[in-house]
Amino acid sequence: MKEITIEMLKIYKPFSNLDWLNYAIKRKKSLTFHHIVKVQHNGKEEISNGALLIPLSHSYLHLIECKDIKTYIALNQMFKIVNAQRHEPTFEQRQIIEYLLRDFEDRHEYDKNSKGKRIIKPEYLNRAFYR
Repeated sequence: MKEITIEMLKIYKPFSNLDWLNYAIKRKKSLTFHHIVKVQHNGKEEISNGALLIPLSHSYLHLIECKDIKTYIALNQMFKIVNAQRHEPTFEQRQIIEYLLRDFEDRHEYDKNSKGKRIIKPEYLNRAFYR
């Protein structure tokens, strides 16, 4: 686990046991650091530019980035707000995140990759947050 991720865990203390995209954290050691502003765009590896995600949600977020940049940007805007408050997402913020994810899933439910498989894997729909 990266040192920056450990620092973020100390600050954000995910009492809800959910990452920032509403997926269950089974092992804190598996959390990853998502760059809100990418390294390629001069994004620094610092707390204000990060989000705590499990590997599954991290890969899903990058799929969203490829298919729907507006949703990706909206999710990253939520992450910036969470960083500004210096604690894990509130219930209301989690509702907004869930809305953005469900809207993406509704619009891309039948999209397929080059191998003919649906891009939205069943495990992407298995979030632990409920409205």
